[in-house]
Amino acid sequence: MLKTRLSKLLGIEFPIFSAPMGPDIAGPDLAAAVSGAGGLGLMQAQLSPPADFREQIQRVRRATDKPFGVNFILALPHEENLAVCLEEHVPVISFFWGDATPYVERVHAAGSKVFLQVGSVEAAQRAAAGGVDVIIA
Repeated sequence: MLKTRLSKLLGIEFPIFSAPMGPDIAGPDLAAAVSGAGGLGLMQAQLSPPADFREQIQRVRRATDKPFGVNFILALPHEENLAVCLEEHVPVISFFWGDATPYVERVHAAGSKVFLQVGSVEAAQRAAAGGVDVIIA
């Protein structure tokens, strides 16, 4: 077991994440397997209708009781599936390609952690100031 501040924050054994690449690559089975093995499994959120997406989240939960997450590309439609994540209390909500700070308060209120992938020092500084829990650079 490798304990770091990050693994303690997320309640995982190893500070290893799976990449949320498309529904056929990083769907509920891979997310559950990575989380079940002690890392953090992440699945993508945008390519499924809300009802199907809710079932995918529940599928992860049936496969593991470990933390997992969902990733949203902010430049794509995301509000409906974000609402599903918050209703289902997904432990980690990850964002990419945009500013996640408008979502931080709402995600935290649901008991979830906020990740944001950034591409610059300035974006990382804005994310930190905005309350993002984990910055992926």
